[in-house]
Amino acid sequence: MVTYRYDPPSRQPPRRDSFIAALLDVKFERRVTPILVRWLYVLALVVIGFGMLFGLLWVWSFASWMGWAMWLVAPIVVGPGLAVLLVVRIICEHVIAKTQPAPPPAPPAYALPMPPAGVHHP
Repeated sequence: MVTYRYDPPSRQPPRRDSFIAALLDVKFERRVTPILVRWLYVLALVVIGFGMLFGLLWVWSFASWMGWAMWLVAPIVVGPGLAVLLVVRIICEHVIAKTQPAPPPAPPAYALPMPPAGVHHP
């Protein structure tokens, strides 16, 4: 009787390269750009978040001094902050997409067949 042995997949999380290890890699096998973009985006989140918080505190200060109508300025503070954050996110995604290696070409068996001569598809 044949006994089959089943080894379950490893429970270890995938290895993530550290920033220092990626910088010291002289063979260029590890990528630094995703790490840098991640930190740049976190920095942008913090800076823009504190900027919007400061702006809202400024509006609150003026509202307590001049009246509740100053709260109508709050969307002018929050809107551009969210727009800038969206632009930073789009730029980060663009950089990541441009620096990713190209996917391997499809095997020949999966190539679409050429239509016969004289057959036109709309």
